[in-house]
Amino acid sequence: MGRKAGERDAQWRRERLRLLVHSVADLESRSIVAGVIGSGLIVAAAQWLPNARDFMIPLLLRLIAIIGNAFLYEKIRNRLRTGADIAIPLRAAALMAAFGGVSWASLIIPVFLRPHLHPASYIVTAGVFIGVSLILANTAAIKRIALPFAAGFVVTFLGAAALTPWNTAVWLFGGLAFIATGVGTFSIGSAHQRLDAADTLVENQRLSEELEEALARAEFFADHDPLTGLFNRRALFDRQIHLEAPGEKHHMLLIDLDNFKQVNDRFGHETGDRVLIGVAQVLGDFVAGSQGEGHFAARLGGEEFAVFLAVSDNDEADRIATQLHLAMSAVAAAIGLPPKLGTPSIGISPIYRGEQVCDALHRADHALYQAKRDGRDRICRDAA
Repeated sequence: MGRKAGERDAQWRRERLRLLVHSVADLESRSIVAGVIGSGLIVAAAQWLPNARDFMIPLLLRLIAIIGNAFLYEKIRNRLRTGADIAIPLRAAALMAAFGGVSWASLIIPVFLRPHLHPASYIVTAGVFIGVSLILANTAAIKRIALPFAAGFVVTFLGAAALTPWNTAVWLFGGLAFIATGVGTFSIGSAHQRLDAADTLVENQRLSEELEEALARAEFFADHDPLTGLFNRRALFDRQIHLEAPGEKHHMLLIDLDNFKQVNDRFGHETGDRVLIGVAQVLGDFVAGSQGEGHFAARLGGEEFAVFLAVSDNDEADRIATQLHLAMSAVAAAIGLPPKLGTPSIGISPIYRGEQVCDALHRADHALYQAKRDGRDRICRDAA
């Protein structure tokens, strides 16, 4: 599983970076106390050295770096939680990382400038390199943080080494190169592992989103028409919407677009689809604009539509049917179709609580055929 690097888009890389930064920020928040204690132990060991006072400024620098990181990564975590952009905090993190590298290197400067053959010297040096190794291992996957940190440490270390006698400096340069090789190799391996893990998480998230989207589409199209977005025949019968509407009597409209086969044959199926979509838009807008009233529109198939009106009064139902008829007729006219092509013929029938939708549709169908016989592009009401 996993995409090739060339297939990963900018969004993919941003998502991966946010995951990596989130991991680093979480670890940073959990290691604040450990950082303070570790730096304190290093300075405590240095108190056994004759130049113990030289470690006060390095300790101050370490405390500033620890506190600065704590505030910075708390800000980054907050921005991650809210989905905000983290570009500016990351630039600040790069600067803070460079300062952190300087602060770690400053802890061993007194050891090199005033070398003493004392076990405390080895404890201080070992403690610094352990701390640096842990930080690089944690941040190696984020180059904009790891590289400034390493640069700050190395430049400060080499600057201090340059102030020592040449024979000591040679050993320091050699020792740094040896340690850097080991730490670098481990950090690169850790970075690859973290990047692979982040890529896997991003891919899993995307697969999960795609699956949720596919399930949502499948659920939507189970009771919606894919062309028009209206409810389909299944939804009309399964939902039994008239049972939820208040009152004992409502109305059902059955709509058929006139001579629709001629529309497709003479003007093409694309034009036919435009008519269907336009009519569906009229019906959908009517239902959406009447939220809370219980109206319902569906495409039954082909050029046939049904509308449930949660209206008991005959005159009110006729008024709505006339309004819809005019709006649907305007769709065909706007497309440029000749008269009686794509215009709506409408049959209207009451539907009573307790009866089946198919019974009302059957009556509306009789009224619809009467509208066709009377010349199309009109409304007829069932006599029941």
